[in-house]
Amino acid sequence: MSVVSLQRNEQFTALAIIAMVSLSISFTDWAQRAAPLSLPIVFSSICAIIFMYWLPMVLGYVLIQRIKIAHWMSQFVTLYLSMVAGGWIFGALRAHLLGIPAFMLSDAMIIALPWSSAILLLVKFYLTRKRLKDEQMLRQQAEIKVLHSQLNPHFLFNSLNTIAALVQSSPGQAETLVHNLSAILRYSLKHAISDHQSSGVVALSDELLMLHQWCEIEQCRFGNNLQVAFDIDEALLSAPLPAMVLQPLIENAIKHGKRRPLCVTIHAYTDAGHPTIAVSDNGVGFPPDILLGGAKPGLGLAITRSRLELEANTKLTLSNQPNGGARAQFVLRELPC
Repeated sequence: MSVVSLQRNEQFTALAIIAMVSLSISFTDWAQRAAPLSLPIVFSSICAIIFMYWLPMVLGYVLIQRIKIAHWMSQFVTLYLSMVAGGWIFGALRAHLLGIPAFMLSDAMIIALPWSSAILLLVKFYLTRKRLKDEQMLRQQAEIKVLHSQLNPHFLFNSLNTIAALVQSSPGQAETLVHNLSAILRYSLKHAISDHQSSGVVALSDELLMLHQWCEIEQCRFGNNLQVAFDIDEALLSAPLPAMVLQPLIENAIKHGKRRPLCVTIHAYTDAGHPTIAVSDNGVGFPPDILLGGAKPGLGLAITRSRLELEANTKLTLSNQPNGGARAQFVLRELPC
């Protein structure tokens, strides 16, 4: 078992919910009795909130925290006894305000039993759900880190091979591309997810700037055999998306397009009110077994598909264009930028 632990906002929320429930019960009870609403009744209802619920809940919570009571039965007994004491005090105050008999200790014990049971069960249920959600988020963060760790070497090795091909024939050009690669790696490392504070989300404009640098490396390698075009709706330049998510799509088009000259186009447009990003080419298209799910895509596409699902809650859609060529696209969801 674990010690009950709530954040400050969760504590206030619990107290507010109990107050609303208590007031509803109190005023419903007086309405059913056809008793006129009066100041003593209002004070009595407020005393019920404070002494029957708020103070016992706060006292029970503090005791559980300070003494570090971890067993559920001990937690229940602590809350139950606190509510019995609070109910007994409320009974005395209510008797004074309304001129009716006070609660006996047995009355307070009976009243406290269902309330303490319900409150503890609800808190336990809430904390269990919260813990499962936190564990799911931690697993998701771990998966994202693994994907980033796979993507960076994959991207680096391919880029270094491109630069290596130019070292002897064009050393000056190779030096320029090394600077480009350095800037790209800084961008990748800056936005890699390493903790909960780093979201790995960038604006589309930043991603496009990095892509221009990377495309310079590839165009130096392929020359006139590769053409890269950008068809971007300027209204979407501030749209958030996961960092380094477009580069593998372009790289996949270059690697598997198998047509020269190959034309690759990066599209950013709004479709049915949703910002959409697509990478298309005029190559041979995706093999049928890839589109039908009978075969797994390459490493770059697989990583990108997993990252989009984990980091952006969206899916990568693969298709072939009517006039030939492949197309990979996804819809941008609401992301913290």
